[in-house]
Amino acid sequence: MSVKETIHQWVDEMPDDAPALLDFYERIRLNRTIDEARSDIAAGRVLTWEEADRRMKEKWAKRDSKSS
Repeated sequence: MSVKETIHQWVDEMPDDAPALLDFYERIRLNRTIDEARSDIAAGRVLTWEEADRRMKEKWAKRDSKSS
């Protein structure tokens, strides 16, 4: 399905009384993020759970030390 077709489908699925612009924007962001993640997986750009956990702990430790 093309991007244009996907957008048309989303608009058609929205209720008439929806706060359309915000809902539409959030849906685009979510789908873009999912597409990027799928591309990363297909290209082998993945981490083990352990590596992701280690990186997040390092990131938060740096953040915590800056705020002290």
